Amino acid sequence: MLNLSNIAIVGSGPTAIYLLNNIWKHIDILKDDIKSITIFEKEKISGMGMPYHPNTTDIYNLANISSEEIPKLPQTLGDWLRQQERKSLHHFNIKDMPIDDTKVYSRVAMGHYFHEQFKQLITSLTFKGIKVVERCESEVIDITKSKEDEIEIKDVHGKLYTFSTVIIANGHVWKEKDKPESGYFASPWPIHKLLPKKDTYYNFPIGTLGASLSAFDVITSLSHRHGKFIMIRDELKYIKHKEASRFKIVLHSAEGWLPHLQYEQQEPMREIYRHFSREQLIELLNEDGFLRIEEFFNVLCRPALVVALTKDNKLDVVEKLKDENFSFNDFVNLMSEKHEYINSFDGMRYEMIAAKDSVYNNIPIHWMETLDDLMYSLNYHAELLPAEDHHFFHKEIMAFLMNVIAALPLQSANILLALYDADCIELKTGMVTVEDNSFNTGKTRITLELENGSYETLEYNLFINCAGQKKIEIEEYPFPSLVKEGTVRSASAKFINSENAEILIEKGMKDTIIFDSDCAWLKLPGIDIDSAYRTINKNGTSNNILFDINFSHTLSLRPYSYGLQACNATSLILIESWITEFEQGKNIGKEIKKITEMYEDNDEL
Repeated sequence: MLNLSNIAIVGSGPTAIYLLNNIWKHIDILKDDIKSITIFEKEKISGMGMPYHPNTTDIYNLANISSEEIPKLPQTLGDWLRQQERKSLHHFNIKDMPIDDTKVYSRVAMGHYFHEQFKQLITSLTFKGIKVVERCESEVIDITKSKEDEIEIKDVHGKLYTFSTVIIANGHVWKEKDKPESGYFASPWPIHKLLPKKDTYYNFPIGTLGASLSAFDVITSLSHRHGKFIMIRDELKYIKHKEASRFKIVLHSAEGWLPHLQYEQQEPMREIYRHFSREQLIELLNEDGFLRIEEFFNVLCRPALVVALTKDNKLDVVEKLKDENFSFNDFVNLMSEKHEYINSFDGMRYEMIAAKDSVYNNIPIHWMETLDDLMYSLNYHAELLPAEDHHFFHKEIMAFLMNVIAALPLQSANILLALYDADCIELKTGMVTVEDNSFNTGKTRITLELENGSYETLEYNLFINCAGQKKIEIEEYPFPSLVKEGTVRSASAKFINSENAEILIEKGMKDTIIFDSDCAWLKLPGIDIDSAYRTINKNGTSNNILFDINFSHTLSLRPYSYGLQACNATSLILIESWITEFEQGKNIGKEIKKITEMYEDNDEL
């Protein structure tokens, strides 16, 4: 039976903050069950989160989300910023007034905002009689299920703590090590490690793996320290410092894509059942209980996209969608082609016209918003997909979706174009391999596989991996005792047809295929969870005392979880499942039809 008397939360970033917020919103129901909450945070200051912490990020790095897109906390970001003194705003690199709820501000500002919301929530929970303990500079290095109804946490200082329930909500972790002696950095974080010493400059080209929003953080931090941006006749220009004449950033992207640009949204907050009902989705399940992704696209996505694309006057795509043989993959390929340019920076300049029209004149781009909603819905039903469709989604669809949805703010695009016009940035297409044997040369050597099948070798004095955190394998799960004792297990998905597993084995995926009796399973990265984010042990039983809402741990089964809206939705699902269990006396985490009723009944999902 669920016991919430003594809760531990591992991590204090946005996911933990929204967990506390949703506990607070349901406090009248939960106050008699929750006696204490202990929050473990590895940093000295809690309640910020890695992407927003001043130890990690830089005043020039933008948050990529506006106040109106942030799920509700005690205050909105816009209202909180309007309360700050001008000196504090300058410290956050905010100089344009008045504060605008539709604008994007710095990550540092967002971190301080989250910290204040965190403190307000702790005060509110304490006032209601819940004991809240913060343990800062206390990184959790292991977790053990000590008894059937208890779980033990070990921190970096070797101290042991016992709890009735533990929720894992820690943030990003990069296991790969930097090699600064060769100028190789496995991630951009903390960004300060990449910056030149005071009054010195990188007078050479710098490489990045990836052209994503993380790469843009590198671009902004380094470009501001090697020159200055000025406005000339309403156009942003970049002037390099005289001692940085060879400064240039070379982005390496497998597809040669730059992110799509920010666009106006009719409904900034995603909803699971905006374009179809729960009943319509449940009706698609086949006799074995599987949801086929092509059926999902045909029955639920196609009609919604036709409506959206008609509003956007993209009638050529509408005609394609009306052909029942036009598949999900065909749609992705077509829309990708529309974003492909011989020169991606010229393409961005061209797309800027429509993006400015959308944002400045409040004209939504309906198809992007609709696709985002549809994939958001699929995300929370992904356990219904068979192995065949998990493989298809991750291999064929996910890169396109992240490129479309990871929208670059217009002010960021202006910086990119100013750097391009100053010949300070370049984009190279092709698959990159970092050569391990190059590190003893004092430089990082990469091999670039070009589209025509040829190869190019390049060397960099500074090369930064901006490809993002990799999905973890079970062996890399940060709490080894849970793996060793079988309290957690690998995520997996069952094949509908074992012959499809044999095909993947022939393609070199033998290590990811498991045969069990007459069934075949696809081993997925990360750990197994149920719909209520309970971890699942080696026997297939949900752990009612151990929950994991860290996206990087669960991204195989929740492949489209990203951003603050997912932080809120995930924690809300968790809290609502607790309440349902108290009311009905049973765990509904494995009852997909039951838990989706909760999605339908809650306006925030």
